[in-house]
Amino acid sequence: MTSLEQKAALLVKPSVESSFHIDYMWWDRQERTLSIYLQSHMCDEHRSEFLDDDGQGETLDWINPETGEVEQLDGMRYALRAHCCQQDGYLTQRISLVDAIFRVFLCNGNQPMTPRELALQIGRVGQESLILRTLSGQRVYEGLRPVAEQF
Repeated sequence: MTSLEQKAALLVKPSVESSFHIDYMWWDRQERTLSIYLQSHMCDEHRSEFLDDDGQGETLDWINPETGEVEQLDGMRYALRAHCCQQDGYLTQRISLVDAIFRVFLCNGNQPMTPRELALQIGRVGQESLILRTLSGQRVYEGLRPVAEQF
């Protein structure tokens, strides 16, 4: 996204019909280590497996079960999608709103979703406005941002 596109996106107020996603470039701009945060979203088995690894070494083919499309994922993201996301209770209300939303995007391959869709996924129907306020406020939480192409 160019500087002009970023400025234009700031001028448009997102709605509950606006799509959001994880902006992975935000992590680079903030000079934060994504792999450490990803580890916090792994099940106990995989968290210990990747404890001393950033997951960036090996790439694996992820085959989308719905479309058959093949995507290259690092080891950490592959483990998250293939195993951790499949565990019972992975998306529970016992985690923060931001973490629950982040996990939805991890599990769906970062496919953009609206606050309405996110509320359904995380079991917080009726809290679409809260999700919107959280994702569209001044502070950016863990790279969760509106999809720029909409603006």
